[in-house]
Amino acid sequence: MKIRRLLSAGFALSLGTLAAHCASRADITVDADPTGGVETTASADTTVPELPVIDLSEGPAFPLEGGHLESSAIAAGEMSFEQLFEAGAGLFHTPFNGLDGVGVARLPDGSALARFSVVPAGRGAGGMISSQSCGECHNSPVGTSAGLATTNRAGDPDNDGVPPFNVRSTTSLFGDGIVQLLAQEMTEELQSIRADAEREARATPGTPVRRTLRTKGIDYGTIVATADAAGEVTFDLSGVQGVDGDLVVRPIGWKGDVATVRGPVVGASAGLMGMLAEEFLWFPPPDREYDPDPDGDGVTRELSVGDVTAITIYTAAQETPQSVERLAELGMVAPPDASDLAEIYRGRAVFEEIGCATCHVPEMRLENTVFEEPTLRGNGNYYNRKLAERDPGYDPARPFRFDVLVDSEAPRVEAHPDGGAIVRLYGDLRRHHMGRHLADPASPEVSITASFEPAMVDGEVVVIAPTAFLTPELWGVGNTGPWLHDGRAGTLEEAVRLHGEDDPPPIGDPGRSEAQEARDAFAALPEADRRALVTFLTSLRTFSPEDD
Repeated sequence: MKIRRLLSAGFALSLGTLAAHCASRADITVDADPTGGVETTASADTTVPELPVIDLSEGPAFPLEGGHLESSAIAAGEMSFEQLFEAGAGLFHTPFNGLDGVGVARLPDGSALARFSVVPAGRGAGGMISSQSCGECHNSPVGTSAGLATTNRAGDPDNDGVPPFNVRSTTSLFGDGIVQLLAQEMTEELQSIRADAEREARATPGTPVRRTLRTKGIDYGTIVATADAAGEVTFDLSGVQGVDGDLVVRPIGWKGDVATVRGPVVGASAGLMGMLAEEFLWFPPPDREYDPDPDGDGVTRELSVGDVTAITIYTAAQETPQSVERLAELGMVAPPDASDLAEIYRGRAVFEEIGCATCHVPEMRLENTVFEEPTLRGNGNYYNRKLAERDPGYDPARPFRFDVLVDSEAPRVEAHPDGGAIVRLYGDLRRHHMGRHLADPASPEVSITASFEPAMVDGEVVVIAPTAFLTPELWGVGNTGPWLHDGRAGTLEEAVRLHGEDDPPPIGDPGRSEAQEARDAFAALPEADRRALVTFLTSLRTFSPEDD
């Protein structure tokens, strides 16, 4: 069902016609014996094969015959999952051209740009406007997953085009719908803990109420609520760790700064391709007025709300990364031999013994496997509130739904015997400080809400420290190199060693990596154990039966 590489419908039809005609054979007379023996006659067809016709007209590359998708039609249930998935596939993989609005002619400060820029353009733009399709970057090891080093992109938080920049390697999209579902449930539990503390504080004015923030086995520190005599509650957030003070788990991006699958669809389309979604343009910064064509390329409504929903569903319904053992159980790959299995098991044990599983948690339980777009789940933190007010078709009360256990591309997440799913992600959906040597060199980045606004806590914008990164899920790490947030690790062993330094700062120093001890334990292992751990990591695969 997935479209990895697209041909125009007409060209594909022409190829099919050509193949059918070429399959027939002309009537010919065959001399069975060159010396003058018996002649035999085969069936013949002298029809000239119909050749493909090359369309010489220049037109938009937009792949949907009926034009843009309308959010009202999606909300009304007029599209099936298969239809929306296929539309999203077309939009994701099509290389757009200038008639579609790809690239920009005018930067945010009004200056001109020759459509694309191979370095951050600056002048108000925060990145490299250098791509024509989503699938151009998310293409390795299989379509719609991660990307090779050539797909790295430089981000410019200062929007001035002056180095240093924050380099990002292309993350795999496999499993992103599932991690958003986990994040929604975790946010609900964390915010429930905060609400309980608030209620108890009001019942005992003047007495601090401390609560541990723990969900799905992941520790996010502590929160303290204190009420005054009038019942006004204040929160001490100094003990909150690995998540923003609003207690919204943002599971997308290297910094854990984006809450939803939809966020990168809109953000990357605009910032890296110059394909400006209408929902991005409807809400300009306070110092600007609405402009239907702010990039000056002469094209308006480059992506509709419905188009973005289709790409979101396509992205969220991708394959789930798997271990090689489970792929074998599913009959998708040959089973590893006994020696390989022994190496994997030993490596997994070493992985846990040296502390890697403290952050790369092997599995979590997902309670609700139905993905909704948009959704009210997660206490309303995973849909764009402004867009819902602006567009009646983007309605969280009428979401588009699919079940990741049933509808996603195979291989899918595992069903839990008691309901829901077992998510073997090897992650914790939590930020950790990874040390001065991995710190972003440019200005710190900020967390973004589902409404594309900076996250605010106590009236302050949430800023993410240069050393802080979301624990990347390892469930498909075995074949998605190069590794780490900027692609600096060329091997898995190098990636592990870069979790710390040979001569690290002392314990307690903010420049010390939280993973320093596990990294040192790895470096001290016998070679056979290091090799086994790497073999275990290599066994965690990003896999699609359509590409492998």
